[in-house]
Amino acid sequence: MFKKVLIANRGEIACRLIRACQQLNIKTVAVYSTVDKDATFVQMADEAFCIGSSAATASYLNREAVLMAGVIANVDAIHPGYGFLAEDGMFVQMCEQCGIQWLGPRSEIIALMGDKASARKFAASRGVAIIPGTQVIDDTEKITVAATKLGFPLLIKASRGGGGKGIKKVTRLEELDNMVQLAKGESQSAFANGEIYLEKVLTQARHIEIQIIGDQKGHIQILGDRDCTLQIGRQKVIEESTATFITGAQRRELGQAVHQLLDGVGYQGLGTVEFLFCEDRFYFLEMNTRLQVEHGVTEATSGLDVVLLQLQLASGQGKIASENTPTHSGVAIEARISMNLNSKEARLDTFEVPADVRVDTGYQTGDKITPYYDALLAKLIVHGETRMAAIQKMQQALSEVRISGIDTNLELLQQIMDNTKYQQNSFTIETLDAGMVKQYESLTS
Repeated sequence: MFKKVLIANRGEIACRLIRACQQLNIKTVAVYSTVDKDATFVQMADEAFCIGSSAATASYLNREAVLMAGVIANVDAIHPGYGFLAEDGMFVQMCEQCGIQWLGPRSEIIALMGDKASARKFAASRGVAIIPGTQVIDDTEKITVAATKLGFPLLIKASRGGGGKGIKKVTRLEELDNMVQLAKGESQSAFANGEIYLEKVLTQARHIEIQIIGDQKGHIQILGDRDCTLQIGRQKVIEESTATFITGAQRRELGQAVHQLLDGVGYQGLGTVEFLFCEDRFYFLEMNTRLQVEHGVTEATSGLDVVLLQLQLASGQGKIASENTPTHSGVAIEARISMNLNSKEARLDTFEVPADVRVDTGYQTGDKITPYYDALLAKLIVHGETRMAAIQKMQQALSEVRISGIDTNLELLQQIMDNTKYQQNSFTIETLDAGMVKQYESLTS
């Protein structure tokens, strides 16, 4: 087992990873920006290094600074969590050259699957259906020609990264140039890469994803599926496990597609294969070669701790049964409590959450909230024997949350849980944007 692991992230996911390491008696090293010096994750770690100023490009995206902290601390491995450097193949190569194990797939696999445009091309080569679109495209004239050929509406999407960042919807040609520049800028800021591609919008679609893990020999095991359809501006708001809208036969079809995509690739570590379901057909959307924000709902229904499993497999301990999927029980729902950030700092004057449900957060009462990073404040995760039982538990949990000092989407989450369309499982990825609940302030603005 590893003796010391550097956590190359911040906030709730850094806290989550530190707790997993503590369960295995692994020492942890935190890296932090100047504005995060008093953050909970910094206090939890055994060691901590300041790696730069507030801007992500000067700290959490600074490959050299993060790696130098690992070298100085003499760590065995680096866990990237999600976002920032989690799908940065160059950083993986730097870790390998310094003799530090990367807790994720090899750099060449990230280049293949973590880059969304190349993953689309690879999936098509393996006979997996993909959404109509382009490969990476940069020339203005070529973008215009490709967009006209695809038709509107379409999406401009960042080739790297995730979390809904670097994605812009275009409904008419006159919007195209401006939206391309916005998508490139957002992607460059979040992932230090401004490459984009175009993808056709599938209407009336559901978003489903398959959680997988690969051992050191590249054997793949499917850990479960999730319904991540409820989104605002392509950013997820509510996630469920398992995906109750699909049949057993469709679940087996998805499993076959995942193995068709990944068998023989040599994939190691956690990953998620995402699909859109439209007109009774699954289309490969992308693969995230890392831990997902919403992994907790899979843990709730499977009884697995996927981070512990990842650490054990990466250290050469434990094993997976590639032909089996863990047995799942009941339905779990995750609600993302997010902040409506502005350009000023704020203070979390009150932050009270229910004690009887799982809450993943990196914040506590009295913390300063800065506008520099992701708006996620906390994830509430509940589990029930049925979907309706889980909804009722989430309604109760949300009613017990007390937050003051900052504006959040708490009221929106409560409205979703009370909504008839949601309770009847009758919605698509466009439903929230189309006004499923009363007017909200977009979390993507």
